[in-house]
Amino acid sequence: MKVNANHRLVGNKNRQVPNDESPNGGTLLSGGAPRFLILHYTAGASGSGAIGWFNNPAAKASAHLVIDRNGAITQMMPFNRVAWHAGRSSWKGINGLNSHSVGIEIVNWGLLHGSAGAWRSWTGASVPDARAVLKRHKNFEPTRINAWEVFDEDQLDATVAAAAAIVTKYGIPEENVLGHDDISPLRKQDPGPAFDMDAFRAKVFGGSNDSGTTMRVESPTGLRLRSGPGTTFPSIATLPDGTPVAPMGSDGAWVEVTTLNAAGKQDKTGWVHGNWLA
Repeated sequence: MKVNANHRLVGNKNRQVPNDESPNGGTLLSGGAPRFLILHYTAGASGSGAIGWFNNPAAKASAHLVIDRNGAITQMMPFNRVAWHAGRSSWKGINGLNSHSVGIEIVNWGLLHGSAGAWRSWTGASVPDARAVLKRHKNFEPTRINAWEVFDEDQLDATVAAAAAIVTKYGIPEENVLGHDDISPLRKQDPGPAFDMDAFRAKVFGGSNDSGTTMRVESPTGLRLRSGPGTTFPSIATLPDGTPVAPMGSDGAWVEVTTLNAAGKQDKTGWVHGNWLA
């Protein structure tokens, strides 16, 4: 992908991605080009729903790109024009990030409500357990573990490709790729803890956040792999002594890991107590 001279995203065979321009915004960005790239989730079910909302003048909201669950991209504003995606926001002395940034909206419910077997979106839509991940948010209720909808692989790949084209075109540095929850921490939770921002930045800028570290289970009776960081969370599997795992993150004494199969490929992901890893 690349960005053309008209500040439009171009995909395969030099074809511009579908465009559905929003009436909300459109003034020239400060300096005529973006300095930041801001990631959001839509808190909705579909790309068409988000696009319809951003085309409604009453919404007073818009974004430069909407990326659907299947990876389909729709551009709703040229990248040199203001979209209304950030609202009240600030970052390192700059207020009102709408005038300085590109906003990408990824279709995702975000924060979920309910419990295992009965997860629901804020609209009451049912969300399968397989699409829920239990994590703490760095700003929102940081002492509590909440459920968040996972992002789809196709849309993450599309977001990486689009973001790489944007940062290359405008010279946006890695530290200026941020979440809405970075620039509006008291108001917003998106893109939230289900979106691995460090891994995303690494892919966009051609690096890797994978240290290559491998650990192993040291427990003669095996170690329970749980769905969340604590003994109150259900057991997914019991890992035999010596099982190799790749650490993904931590929450206190608990470590999020992905098990590795005989070929060294990633298998199940869950949480274990760090005392039983070496």
